[in-house]
Amino acid sequence: LDLARYADSNGLDINLTFYNAWRYRDYVIQAFNQDKPYNQFIREQIAGDLLPFENDAERTEKIVATGFLVMGAKMLSERDKEKLRMDVVDEQIDVTGRAFMGMTLGCARCHDHKFDPIPMTDYYALAGIFRSTETVHGNRLNNQFVSGWMTRPLPIKPEHAAAIKKYQTDLKTLEEKRKSQSDALKKLQGDTSQQQRLKELAGIVVDDAEAKKTGAWQESVYSKNYLGVGYVHDMNEEQGKKAIRFIPDLPAAGTYEVRFAFPGSNGRASQVPVTIQTEQGLKTVNVDQTKQGPIDGIFTSLGSFEFAAGTAGYVEISNKGTSGYVVVDAVQFLPQFELPKPDVKLAKKTEANPDTAEKQKQIKELQASVKTLKSELVKLKENAPPPAPMALAVGEQPDPADYRIARRGNIHQLGDKVDRGFLTIASLQDPPTVSPQQSGRLELANWLSQSQNPLTSRVMVNRIWKHLFGNGLVRSVDNFGHLGEQPTHPELLDYLAQRFVAEGWSMKTLIREIMVSSTYRLSSDFSEERYQKDPGNHLVWRMNRRRLSAEKIRDAVLSISGKLDLAQGGSSVAHYPEQAISPNRNKKVDQNPSEFRRSIYLPIVRGNVPAALTVFDFPAPEMLVGNRPVTTVPAQALFMMNSPFVVSQAEQTASKLLSDTQQSDRQRVSQLYLACLGREATAAEQTEAVQYINALKQQNAKENADPKMATEKAWASYCQILFASTEFRFLN
Repeated sequence: LDLARYADSNGLDINLTFYNAWRYRDYVIQAFNQDKPYNQFIREQIAGDLLPFENDAERTEKIVATGFLVMGAKMLSERDKEKLRMDVVDEQIDVTGRAFMGMTLGCARCHDHKFDPIPMTDYYALAGIFRSTETVHGNRLNNQFVSGWMTRPLPIKPEHAAAIKKYQTDLKTLEEKRKSQSDALKKLQGDTSQQQRLKELAGIVVDDAEAKKTGAWQESVYSKNYLGVGYVHDMNEEQGKKAIRFIPDLPAAGTYEVRFAFPGSNGRASQVPVTIQTEQGLKTVNVDQTKQGPIDGIFTSLGSFEFAAGTAGYVEISNKGTSGYVVVDAVQFLPQFELPKPDVKLAKKTEANPDTAEKQKQIKELQASVKTLKSELVKLKENAPPPAPMALAVGEQPDPADYRIARRGNIHQLGDKVDRGFLTIASLQDPPTVSPQQSGRLELANWLSQSQNPLTSRVMVNRIWKHLFGNGLVRSVDNFGHLGEQPTHPELLDYLAQRFVAEGWSMKTLIREIMVSSTYRLSSDFSEERYQKDPGNHLVWRMNRRRLSAEKIRDAVLSISGKLDLAQGGSSVAHYPEQAISPNRNKKVDQNPSEFRRSIYLPIVRGNVPAALTVFDFPAPEMLVGNRPVTTVPAQALFMMNSPFVVSQAEQTASKLLSDTQQSDRQRVSQLYLACLGREATAAEQTEAVQYINALKQQNAKENADPKMATEKAWASYCQILFASTEFRFLN
């Protein structure tokens, strides 16, 4: 999983949750448990979706396996989508090369490899294969600029598929009906309330519905602060070709204050030209629509102007020279003088229809209908069939093609086209040819997994040796190139690689052969004489003393306390939001610390890996890591002393020890040593432990009158001491 850069979220710019990544993790665990032949394991991860299958279970397994190619972190908000795709391709080439061949192929993206015999043509031969593979797919967050990734439905039974199809059809029908009636209800309610508001405004108000429009204007009610039945906008298109003219029928000549109504917001135009035709001529005012109007949150005053009676004057808004959306709602003409009594009523003239009994009846009927439809939707969703399972997986592009060399890695400066293919330096006797109708992944998978491939078997043998001994025969496990280290035992590496292939690429057979050897059974005892000759233990004259991995330390603590949950498989992030970590970096996602499952099943959220793992050198899940660093830093000791997790498990261990009332304290100490350190406590250690616990019990008794609590706290403290010991964390 370190090689697959496994994670449950994307990381990088937009940290979206990978809801289906767990299927790939479970696939890998199952493959090792079942001793899947390693060459088949490779083929399935590179091209499982293209391999033949005998049943749905096998098809599911092979589709899920291709999640290996999707798992990488991606800059989803990259505006240059071709650059995004080629960055993903580069990551896939790099991971495939280092994971299976121990070669740093990514170094040939911009130029021929500086140290290994890998020309740019080889890189772009592989790039054509992965560029013809669909990994980046669709959009996320309802945002056209946020790309998504490929997911594929897994096979299901025909009756399940039929039930899902019927449910989706029924759901769509009900949703459309509910939306239609809800929209009609909102329009009726909006007509009555907004028209009443329009009618009550002072002066003469001309709504956009009465205005004369030039060009196509889009009606909208998205922004709620509007007059009449809605407002219009120019769709931010055809600048200079759209205008809307408001012509009032003024009851008398005089000075009128002109107010322009619009719903201001970000994304609107900041310099909207408004032309006023008065008795003195034309006057243009620029209006900033990025802010709401200062008058009642909707109106902006354009000034006071002299108008003649009747329809000679007008106000015209256009989108000439604008940048952003131009929105228009209404224009109000407020007389700055007292109108004659009969004319006051005229000044409030509006074309809006008053509420009627018929409208109120329609509103009540629609309200009842919408309520019924909502109830039907709730009932339908409650009885919905289980959704079709999905998996992170790649697919074939509809138009596979060769790629051109990108000069200096710049995808906008392309050179000669390169046929899709494989590394020339590792060419086999009869290399497979890439079909023009396919990406070439299947051929690549077969090429990688052939027994004649000089790298694949050796790289895996070296990784297994590294996991068993702490160091590989080639210590740079991810780099077999010129900058990598030379093998300490080249003949042994060759022999084991040949045996690995001859035994059907069986990982368990190889592990068994190594573990029954006298070399693996060496002790870690120190020899000054041998140390002087080989201080780095390159010749394996003793077993390396190794620290447990982060997962093993956590699992060991839980196992000793009796709280380790041995349940296998399943999702750890099903309850997570779509963005695993929100843009507010101070708000961390809930890691569910009360979950006591094995560490391999913990949610690995990029940017928020559990502290119990990171403090003990868990690798960055954004990168392929074949050789975890092993550090010894103060933070590790502080974690074991102060972590609420460690404290609670120490208390649980103490409670478990004390539950057997027939044991003496010395027996309990010996039992604790056996559980924590794998050995019996010496007589001296038993004496020291009992003395420490008794002293702490007396101290606790002074602070707490409850003797039982004092005893439990003393034992918990000693349990935590053993958890924090070096001997607990290291294999001797």
